[in-house]
Amino acid sequence: MKKSNFGTVDQTEQQKSKLIHKLFRTREFSLLIVITLVFIVLAILKTDSFLKWKNFEAISNGMVFDLAIVSGMTIVLILWGIDLSVGSVLALTSVLTAMMLRGGVPIFLSVMLGLGAAAACGAVNGFLISRYRIAPFIVTLGMYSIARGLAVVLTSGYYLASLPKAFVTVGRSKLLGVPLSIIIIVLLLVVLGILLKHNRFFSQMYFVGNNPKAAELSGHDVKLVLFFGYVISSLMAGVAGILMTSRLAMGFSGFGQLAELRAIAAAVIGGASFSGGEGSIIGAALGVILLALINNGFVLLNGPPDWQQAVSGIILIVAVGVDAYRRRKERRE
Repeated sequence: MKKSNFGTVDQTEQQKSKLIHKLFRTREFSLLIVITLVFIVLAILKTDSFLKWKNFEAISNGMVFDLAIVSGMTIVLILWGIDLSVGSVLALTSVLTAMMLRGGVPIFLSVMLGLGAAAACGAVNGFLISRYRIAPFIVTLGMYSIARGLAVVLTSGYYLASLPKAFVTVGRSKLLGVPLSIIIIVLLLVVLGILLKHNRFFSQMYFVGNNPKAAELSGHDVKLVLFFGYVISSLMAGVAGILMTSRLAMGFSGFGQLAELRAIAAAVIGGASFSGGEGSIIGAALGVILLALINNGFVLLNGPPDWQQAVSGIILIVAVGVDAYRRRKERRE
């Protein structure tokens, strides 16, 4: 009996050791280490400005919209796709919602119609990609131009201000000291994360993205999964558009510029792959936090503003390069 008990204890310890070892090798843990190091470096170099509460508020307010968009981008990357239209969908949602609010449409209905327009953009993307197997890059690039063009035509490039006070309050209010917009986005991310792990429909996205043909032969409705993946991506961009319009108290066709590039970079840094079948909401969120810290440090260290976009591009190329190298290494092993 003693040997058996000792054997059970040894097995338990081995399982714990394997779990700890597995945790240390995850992309999320690696990102936490990198984020901590960047935080420490900035705290040392810019103690007087970086560690101020106002600076943390500025970081969180700036990245909340990217958090919404990157969650949808992660889903389409898991599905072996890409969505280049999210920034334009954000702008179109902002413009349409602002126009309806200015026209006297009730706040709730305006928001729902704005999100409906975003979902419609995603539905067009999903339908063309899943039904006719057109390359996601081509379809979403087309939607990028259509949505941005409509936003510009509807406003002639002008801001749409004078929005209802009750609507603006939502984007600027706080709950227990935390901006309400952040709470809303975090709750949405938690729901999406849980669905991807524990919901049968969402969890099959990994199988579909990893091998669409095998998934179809196994009885999975690949077309339906792809369709809803792009609808969710556009919906999350629409949520970002609503919150941005509320916080800035205006609709504008220029909102969301380069949002798709930041989302792709954050998602890939967080563990998503252009080859599909990989990615997590937590990893993507950590990727957004890392990029936000780097951009904040760039500003605090008086980096040239013109170089900030170039730095984002460099980070994207490095992230894609690391992902490609990791894929090759896995295939060789």
